[in-house]
Amino acid sequence: GVILLPITILGMFLGGFLIKKFKLHITEMAKFACITFIATYLLYLLYFTCSCEVLQVAGLTAPYSGIKHPSFAKNTYLASCNADCSCKLDQWDPVCGDNGITYMTACFAGCKSSTGTGKNMVFHNCSCVEGQGHGLGNSSAVLGQCQRESCTKAFPYFLALQTACAFILALGGTPTYMIMFRSVSPDLKSFAVGIETLGGRILGGLPAPIYFGALIDETCLIWGTKSCGGSGSCRVYDTKEFRNVYLGLIAGLRAGSCLLYIVLSVLIMKRFK
Repeated sequence: GVILLPITILGMFLGGFLIKKFKLHITEMAKFACITFIATYLLYLLYFTCSCEVLQVAGLTAPYSGIKHPSFAKNTYLASCNADCSCKLDQWDPVCGDNGITYMTACFAGCKSSTGTGKNMVFHNCSCVEGQGHGLGNSSAVLGQCQRESCTKAFPYFLALQTACAFILALGGTPTYMIMFRSVSPDLKSFAVGIETLGGRILGGLPAPIYFGALIDETCLIWGTKSCGGSGSCRVYDTKEFRNVYLGLIAGLRAGSCLLYIVLSVLIMKRFK
């Protein structure tokens, strides 16, 4: 928000300045708005190259042995290293082991003791971590999920791409509004703004959170449990599936918008030739 808001404001003001500076006709504004939207769409497709690995959680997305195998059975939370620990499956207080694998709780990591308090707590003698090349009694785990380097490296690239998309899209925002004002009779301008806002809310603002939320929920790997029973928030997402579903849906919707922009531009050029 700190980065995108100023960029969007700058793009809108610059779009208005270009209209005034070059005294663009309505047909020229239509071309300008259409080109900026299509350019944003093409840039948006680069989002698919931003990759972030799935969080490696023992028993959920990674085997307790730490060795990836095609026949790995997911959702196998109990292993020989924690079979005698009586771990509760509905708890989620992740710890990061020395091996770089996240465990649902210190119990699932097979940890026997701990030192420190709060965020600085360190768990020791973790039997599930020991089984991966660590010496007996030398394995440990700290509170929190393990960091994913691919996500950290991809974020600046993602932010730069998002900034470019926001700026170009905002650049064509002002011409789009001006097209609406100039293509209707003066007595219908306020009515046109109302219809445009209503259409945006009915087609986008209201239903989008519902179907976006439903698709995002489908990519959840493990759900939390409320203290009073029932499903809580999602603990771990399949980030690759999340990316494909989320970006794919937006790409499909924007492809339809690109076609409508092209049709609008053709109709305006025919009418105001």
